[in-house]
Amino acid sequence: MQLTGYRWMEYIKHVEISNGGIQGDVPTWFWNLSSQMEFLDLSHNQFVGEVPIISIPCSLMLLGSNNFSGPLPQISPHVTELDLSNNSFSGGLSHFLCETNKNRSYRLMFLKLEGNDLSGEIPDCWMNWPELIFLNLGDNNLIGGIPKSMEVLSNLISLDFRRNRLTGTLPSSLTNCTMLLKIDLAENEFVGQLPPWLGMRLSNLIILSLSSNRFYGELPPEICYLKDLQILDLTNNSFFGTIPRCISNLTAMVTRSKLRDAHIE
Repeated sequence: MQLTGYRWMEYIKHVEISNGGIQGDVPTWFWNLSSQMEFLDLSHNQFVGEVPIISIPCSLMLLGSNNFSGPLPQISPHVTELDLSNNSFSGGLSHFLCETNKNRSYRLMFLKLEGNDLSGEIPDCWMNWPELIFLNLGDNNLIGGIPKSMEVLSNLISLDFRRNRLTGTLPSSLTNCTMLLKIDLAENEFVGQLPPWLGMRLSNLIILSLSSNRFYGELPPEICYLKDLQILDLTNNSFFGTIPRCISNLTAMVTRSKLRDAHIE
């Protein structure tokens, strides 16, 4: 099945054709089709080709789990949730994140770009996206460190950069992201000691995954301030010394058996 003959959709507000076995290119006219569309879900199909500039003003745009390729598309300021995960998008992030309309306020809250072929450094222009709540750039080929401008993401709840080639120490810019519930930086090349502010400033954390990096040193006792922590994964690093005794007070911690029973990933 191919996506053709849909010009009647000029007045459609809601399009959901996920898991439809649809394949082939999406016609160029489709991306500029309706000025009234509010919801678009093409996920879990077999669409291919590049995605151009998307002027559709819908708030939810779900294109994940297809075979889209080429650079990331620019989007409408109206989009609040964008899922481009598990495709074959390539190139850098600067064109997508930094070259925005300076006269418009962007509302994006959920951004899922994991599982692509994105490369280069994470650009330092997060001031364009102050409403972000959920950010996933995992499973790409990103390099460099975490940029300073991420300090503006004061509403961020989930940060996932797993399986890249990111380097450097944990930046103090994250201390402003006090709403964070999840940090997953596993399988990168981060270095240094764990800073005390992890426990002092990010006390709402539930999941902290830093495994398979190059962290070293003793665990700071401030990590015990994470009273709600359920998952702590520090494996495959170079920590030494004794485990702070106060770790036993973290009663919310999920054991391996409970984790398996709860199907938490």
